[in-house]
Amino acid sequence: MSQDVAEPRLPDIVLERYRLNELPPAEHNRLSDRLRRDEALRLRLESLDQSDREIRRDYRPEVFIQRMQERLSARPVRGRFPAWALPAVLVAATLVLVVFLPRMGPSETDGDRIKGLLPGLAVFRKTDSGSETLADGAIAHSGDVIRLGYRAAGKPYGVILSIDGRGAVTRHLPPNGDQAASLHGEPTVLLDQAYELDDAPRWERFYFVTGETAFAVQPVMDAARRAASNPRPQPALELPRGLEQSIFLLQKEEPR
Repeated sequence: MSQDVAEPRLPDIVLERYRLNELPPAEHNRLSDRLRRDEALRLRLESLDQSDREIRRDYRPEVFIQRMQERLSARPVRGRFPAWALPAVLVAATLVLVVFLPRMGPSETDGDRIKGLLPGLAVFRKTDSGSETLADGAIAHSGDVIRLGYRAAGKPYGVILSIDGRGAVTRHLPPNGDQAASLHGEPTVLLDQAYELDDAPRWERFYFVTGETAFAVQPVMDAARRAASNPRPQPALELPRGLEQSIFLLQKEEPR
């Protein structure tokens, strides 16, 4: 039995929300898994990407609005976008066109960037039934099994590391080597290895350092070791020029 028969066809608006990283985490993960298995669905997603690249090349707002209307009305999602909400969606789409297109330009490289998002971390905790998504500042405990993910948002290179309450610095990405990892462009990319929290007190801080060009890991690790002695819960790393960082904090409590 083919994939299209086994699973219901997804409306284009769901794929649009996936591209913009607007789906709830559980729904986003299910769709990511389906995309890995469903070649036809991947082709539809690539078609949407190609359509947007063509629009950006032309800079024609009327074409952009017309295509958004076609996508939103051709296969409506019941219970999610009532008819009265469509004008607001189109206004938002027009604002995206006005704000982003003049700065982005028509190059193919910029066309692959994720619009309106910044690089960031996603943190998941293993549970008896699967996993749960943790928010920045969430409570964690010794023995919790954590899996990290990242959103590159168009940045091509990155390093992920953590500092615990004892000042220990752990490198998560890349697992080895002297240079920053080449980042993937999916909305959320999970690291291969899970990470078990030890009994270090107070906090666990995760850093996602990104750059437009390849950069060395060692200066980032050195900056992390300098920051490790800082008692504040979220000190920013003093990084070389051209690098950006995103910080994710877990607050540590005594074991339950």
